[in-house]
Amino acid sequence: MQFQRLSSETHINFDTTSKSVGEIKTPIAALCGVPRHCVEIVDMEEGIIYDDCRDVTMLSRPLQVMVGTDERRVPFYLLTTDADMIDQDPDDEEPRLKMSCGHAITPYNLFGHMRNSLINKVKSSVTCLTPGCNQEWSMNEMIKKADMTTDESLFFEYKISLNAIFSHNNDISECPNCGQFCQRQQNTQAVRCSICSPKKHEKQADFCWDCKAPWVPNHTCKNRDLEAIQKILNEAPLKTLDYSKIERVPSKRLCPNCRTLLEHERMCKQMKCPGCQIEFCFSCLTLCVGGRLQCTGYNKECSVAPVQNAFS
Repeated sequence: MQFQRLSSETHINFDTTSKSVGEIKTPIAALCGVPRHCVEIVDMEEGIIYDDCRDVTMLSRPLQVMVGTDERRVPFYLLTTDADMIDQDPDDEEPRLKMSCGHAITPYNLFGHMRNSLINKVKSSVTCLTPGCNQEWSMNEMIKKADMTTDESLFFEYKISLNAIFSHNNDISECPNCGQFCQRQQNTQAVRCSICSPKKHEKQADFCWDCKAPWVPNHTCKNRDLEAIQKILNEAPLKTLDYSKIERVPSKRLCPNCRTLLEHERMCKQMKCPGCQIEFCFSCLTLCVGGRLQCTGYNKECSVAPVQNAFS
């Protein structure tokens, strides 16, 4: 097995028989010299923090590791005696600091609130929880005041940008070859990927914005049915799932096994496809094993997979 910290270019090899993300954290934590709870297995490019029950053998190598800290310190000049905006206990002895809006929070609660906002709720900003405030905090402020490690800073800076791309910009799409985000100009159908494009004076790597096929002169999309399905997926309203209370989940999905178009109407996030009978999580799209969710419980939050690509 091999892993790499987000802040390092070094690949570390180690022997293990662990099969789940939760099990693999123990030897990785020992090699990194930190407690196990400070280690997360992530996918930086997708902005995912994997749940402990995830099958580690299905993840790409090297494993991407985000190492956190066991102690989030507060500089003395930021200390305040004001009550934490979450716990609301002025007698709590845990150190608290003031945010730019003037309201107090502990560094642990700040980190937890930021993580919940960006990972579970897939928001493109993090705001104050004090009633009537709702001021947005900058990532630089949160990195400093939550005493984040370099790994955490790298991951969450990228994650908040990723969330903003998906929620606000309709002129950005992923390259079908490398996954790099590409922006089209003036609603053109041909899009150029700067990562896939070879050196100057050679053929450029262009693809069709609508069907994601390689772009050629006089290109026409060959599969109008897939175009129609993609339009349905793109325009499906976002909803909050019952029981798990996961927000901003696309209400229409393709079955990850047979690609049948499905719509979530009510109840929990576990969905059974009427076509192939496969069960999966409607939020993160992880397949069930033995009829059991592999992400979290039916009434627990998990990550929200982006709108699917009907052409892939």
